[in-house]
Amino acid sequence: MRKQLSVLVFMSFALAATSWGWSQSQSAAKASAQKPLVLKGALLIDGTGKAPIENAVIVIAGGKIQSVGTEGAIAVPADAMVMDVKGKTIIPGLVDSHVHFRTTLAPLFLYWGITTIGDMGNNRGWILAEREAVEQGRLVGPYIMTVGTLLNGPPIPGMAPGPGEVVGYEHFLTGNTQHTYVTDAASIEAAIAEAKKQGVDAIKLYVRMTPAMLKMGAESAHRHGLPALSHYTSANAKTGFFTGTDEILDSGLDAQIHMFGLIKATVPQEIRERIARGENVEAAHLMDTSKLKVLAEKMAERKMFLNPTLAAEWSRFSRYREDFDRAQQEVLGGPLGKVIPEQSRAMYASFFKPYRGEELEEMEEGYHKMGAFVKEFVAAGGKVLAGADSGPGGRAVGLSLHAEMQMLQEIGLTPMQALQAATSWGMEAWGKLKDAGTVEPGKRADLVVLKRNPLEDISATRAIETVIHGGRIVDREALANWAEVYPRPTPLQSGPANLMIQVPFIKEIAPDWISSKAGQKVEIVIRGDNFNKESMVLLNNRLVPAKYYDGHRVGFVVQSEWLPGPGTYPVVVIRPGSGGAVSNQFYLIIRP
Repeated sequence: MRKQLSVLVFMSFALAATSWGWSQSQSAAKASAQKPLVLKGALLIDGTGKAPIENAVIVIAGGKIQSVGTEGAIAVPADAMVMDVKGKTIIPGLVDSHVHFRTTLAPLFLYWGITTIGDMGNNRGWILAEREAVEQGRLVGPYIMTVGTLLNGPPIPGMAPGPGEVVGYEHFLTGNTQHTYVTDAASIEAAIAEAKKQGVDAIKLYVRMTPAMLKMGAESAHRHGLPALSHYTSANAKTGFFTGTDEILDSGLDAQIHMFGLIKATVPQEIRERIARGENVEAAHLMDTSKLKVLAEKMAERKMFLNPTLAAEWSRFSRYREDFDRAQQEVLGGPLGKVIPEQSRAMYASFFKPYRGEELEEMEEGYHKMGAFVKEFVAAGGKVLAGADSGPGGRAVGLSLHAEMQMLQEIGLTPMQALQAATSWGMEAWGKLKDAGTVEPGKRADLVVLKRNPLEDISATRAIETVIHGGRIVDREALANWAEVYPRPTPLQSGPANLMIQVPFIKEIAPDWISSKAGQKVEIVIRGDNFNKESMVLLNNRLVPAKYYDGHRVGFVVQSEWLPGPGTYPVVVIRPGSGGAVSNQFYLIIRP
């Protein structure tokens, strides 16, 4: 017991707002009072799909776009700072609709002109605190839209657990779960109601939900005014149910994430059976392309967005692979490369390297067939989300979105459609088009000034001259000096627990992010197993009285004076006595 406590004390930490964070807060306050900014003379591609505007004038004030038009037709404020961008091209700030955010990767998004991201699964309290910190100017990074935790069926014996899953004592979780488990309509409704209350922007339904559960989830999400997005199947039955695209068409989902479902819907029965048995079969090249058009048209008819994640799955088979690789090596070798965590650098360095398998021709054919589906989908009126599934793994943060756009053009989309996929269509799918995604009055002033015209060559989206984020010009070089605000509650494998003693186990804390306002007292409810009436809570090395509800719930009240300020604080449950022990560790996010 004493040894376990000492380990927890050693692991415990608290992070107050850094000097960088406070300076950003001050700069945010100054931004509202700064002079208007006017961009004058560029070709404007506004993200709506309309024809570009030549000699455009854009007036920005208070972080918003005030007016847009042509030179001579728009009044320029007398006190404005005017940027002459004649010969350049302006596009909306880019939107990466599918990332798995980590704070240390924030500067890479801004460097590549990505001013908004859609986080597709994370520790809910932490990512909501990050979102707030960006909006308040305390954290340098893209604006965040998030699903928070994933809604998923409970773990199934024999299936591999996903990141941040609570799977019992054999996989002792240290850190907040990234999954909320549901089994029926009632649990789905309760989970989505709580997610809405906590402040998420959308709901993500994951791989252990049947088509019937996906439909329940979509209906519940819509009742709460949230989009329903789904990564409903994977390429391997060991990681979830093997579900076909044809099985989810009438689910009411707003977006399909990845294209793995096409495999079950279109490959021969023998291949489906092998995958269902758990074999890892590369089968995209075996898809029956005669079935793609019908599936694409039905998806488009139901107004279901598609996030194909081409760069994540197929970039090594693009004819632009060498170009992508050169751009990645330049970033890694430059000042910004130092921001990337050491454990990610090697993976990023090899992400665009050539494929070394014997099945190269089969993989290239698989890419061609997947691309054919995307082209059929857009031709039928469907809308694509450019989102590269980037994050802490090997997928190149920032650059991979540009690779995605270039690959969308490669498979047959127009440059304008590729741009919309990375701007307005992304915001529309997340239900946030009123905020950003196009260059129109009233929208957030997120813009990218390019040296070349991407409608002539989509790779021009990488020729960035200036990034404007919320009306402020981003110093792209200074991003190398970036610092974080909140450490992320990271899941760690700490080995099996001793099952001979009654080890308390935390599955969830709610809420897991609260304000530090003076005098505020908030009850935190801990849900899990093996709690008793003598259980106590250790919050940031302070023993806190616990209220016992039952063996699966205890509560405690946080008093703001206990904690030094905004940060990430460890929470554990202690069960005293010779038969007791210390639980796994979760984290409470304290915001200003």
